Amino acid sequence: MKYKYFRMRIEDIIPQQHYLSVDKYNAVKENMTKINVYGDIFVIEYKNKIFSVDGHHRLFYLYKMGVEEINVVCELSDNDNRLYQILADEALELGLRNIADLEHKFISDYTKYKEVWIDKCQKLLADLNE
Repeated sequence: MKYKYFRMRIEDIIPQQHYLSVDKYNAVKENMTKINVYGDIFVIEYKNKIFSVDGHHRLFYLYKMGVEEINVVCELSDNDNRLYQILADEALELGLRNIADLEHKFISDYTKYKEVWIDKCQKLLADLNE
């Protein structure tokens, strides 16, 4: 089995992403016309917890729309992904418990968002591959 599909409460998913982009969130708000059609939300199972590893802007939007449960996908090999584990550990250190904790972690300038989040992840990945 390569993938595990299951349904869970949004409030039980810990985001391993530490910031959200205003631009990306606005794009989700404009393009997601049906809250029951949101694409795959990928998660990992790590330290007996569930962390989202993709779809954070969609996840936040669904949360804001009052959705309580969603379907998620766990690509089983991702559970051992060192980058995802490091980011999950950092999320716990930052006190992130669920997607609602990103309410005040929006960055309005996309260049700044790229710098503090995307570039950080790319540097971590490069360090892990050395």
